[in-house]
Amino acid sequence: MGSRVEFKNEVAAEVDDFILMPQPDRRENARQISVMLVAKLDAAGRELLCRVHNISSGGAKIETRAKLSIGEEIRIEFRSNLSIAGTVRWQNGAYAGVEFTEAADLDAVLKKTGISIARVKPRLPRYNCKVPAKLESDQRSIHCEAIDISANGVRLDKVRNLKPTENLTLVIAGLSRRKVSIVWNRDDQAGVKFINPLRYDEFENWLAWNQDESSARPEAKDGRSTK
Repeated sequence: MGSRVEFKNEVAAEVDDFILMPQPDRRENARQISVMLVAKLDAAGRELLCRVHNISSGGAKIETRAKLSIGEEIRIEFRSNLSIAGTVRWQNGAYAGVEFTEAADLDAVLKKTGISIARVKPRLPRYNCKVPAKLESDQRSIHCEAIDISANGVRLDKVRNLKPTENLTLVIAGLSRRKVSIVWNRDDQAGVKFINPLRYDEFENWLAWNQDESSARPEAKDGRSTK
């Protein structure tokens, strides 16, 4: 057996960056593959990070800080063009077993992402948020709002006059200050890329914090949208 790999402080990587350890039995119905995939978990209205430790066409073993219920319906999103619905069958501490609603296409889950015929590359899962933010440089400071986030970057609202490839510092509630590069800016929104992607543990903690903050807002308690 090889030595155990520690992922706690690793970057929350794209699906392309998984560790793949095929099992001897490759029959389609019995095929089970040990992996380390970072994915988005939609459960009970919460958007959280999870790790997929092994997967077959019928289900997966995941690691999550979410408290799940047996029989709960969830969805695992691997990237923007691929998500799989399932039902929780067991949970033991941070680990849970999920049975997929329909058989998963393992080749689609595990293949390298690339540009499609429509010239669109599948993205990392995005997580909705509504968090105060600020872009800073030596010459200016721009107050704005983060409206969705991934391990690689953020979409900002209420911003204009930014130049693609411009490097700035992003200050966002709950996260450490980060260097970012402007990717696009149109219609008062902008996409920025982290120079150094978020670590898994930092991103996981921030998402949990943001979900708790959102739930505590008066608008959420009154049933009105916070978006």
